[in-house]
Amino acid sequence: MLVAMVCGVQRPKIKMRICAAISFLFWAGCLNAQPGGCDHLPATTPKDINALASTGLALSHAEQYDAAAVCYRKILAIDPNIPQIQLNLGLAEFKSGRFREAVQRFQTVLKLDPQNTQAPTLLGMSYYGGRMFEEAATNLEIALAADPENAQLHYYFAQSLVSSSQYQRALPEYQWLERHDPDNASTHVLMAEALDGLARPEEAILELQAAIAKSPTQPNVHFAIGYIYWTQQKDKEAEREFRLELDHDPANAQAWAWLADVLIRRNDFQKAKPLLDKAVSLDRSVRIAHLDLGIFFERAKLYARATRALQEAIRLDGSKTDAHFRLARVYKEAGKPAESKAELAIVHQLREQKNEDNLQKVTGHAPTLQPDK
Repeated sequence: MLVAMVCGVQRPKIKMRICAAISFLFWAGCLNAQPGGCDHLPATTPKDINALASTGLALSHAEQYDAAAVCYRKILAIDPNIPQIQLNLGLAEFKSGRFREAVQRFQTVLKLDPQNTQAPTLLGMSYYGGRMFEEAATNLEIALAADPENAQLHYYFAQSLVSSSQYQRALPEYQWLERHDPDNASTHVLMAEALDGLARPEEAILELQAAIAKSPTQPNVHFAIGYIYWTQQKDKEAEREFRLELDHDPANAQAWAWLADVLIRRNDFQKAKPLLDKAVSLDRSVRIAHLDLGIFFERAKLYARATRALQEAIRLDGSKTDAHFRLARVYKEAGKPAESKAELAIVHQLREQKNEDNLQKVTGHAPTLQPDK
């Protein structure tokens, strides 16, 4: 999907009122703060709370969030029912990138203080940071109801909807952003993601072209257009866009890899090989580069190298049948029938699963809930 391809999109250059939410409003005085942190501060009685909280705040202001978290945890060991300390700890976890831990803290804040105005926004942002996009959308929608003109919330809400495949719901959000910041190229890129998710590629391309018109050097936009053309088998147009992306960013591994794949489709393997090597040297996580290297080595009858390349493609994403099928062919050609048979069995299993998933989409039958293991 295009949403998985377009990376590095800049956030809208709009006044970010959400930043006001991510602030520390408690224990304003720092007179008792201890510069050495809270490791050696007593934490046994309520009278110890003030020094711990002041030190935690000072450490947070100094962006020493792990050390600040130690202070807040010590306070909560004394009294877990202080909403502002739960909030401060959640913020420290959020700033440290521990989003799932932050979620738990902000949920606790709302249990202790249902009227807290900061927690819904911070909870939604923590879900977003933790890539729990459906939950992020739910909570950011609540935050937007209280602050409907907050452009940054609209942005993250829309992104959460797209990332959870709720493309139709995302369109009004991007339309809102385009009305309120019509010159921002990033919003056009995000609108294109939603349109692509709705299988409206021509409209998605128009949005991406609008982004280029507003910001010719916007990263990954030519690549995104090329990727849409690539999915439509319009290889000439795709090649043009991938090359334009590389003109702007020669270090774009995805553009090298998909340009090489266009050449592979033309059976121009010798020209494709150095492009694949370039892609892998820049970023070993681009799956299609390993798949195409496997194809190249198979044609050259270099079966050991083909096997390694295809196994790496499978390691990066084992849910696609193409690498398994290719690997089955390599094993067969290399005289390994048992291994070939095993890979073909995986291909069959994956196809059966895909058919079952498609049937559920058509019939609306939901899978049975399974307990966590």
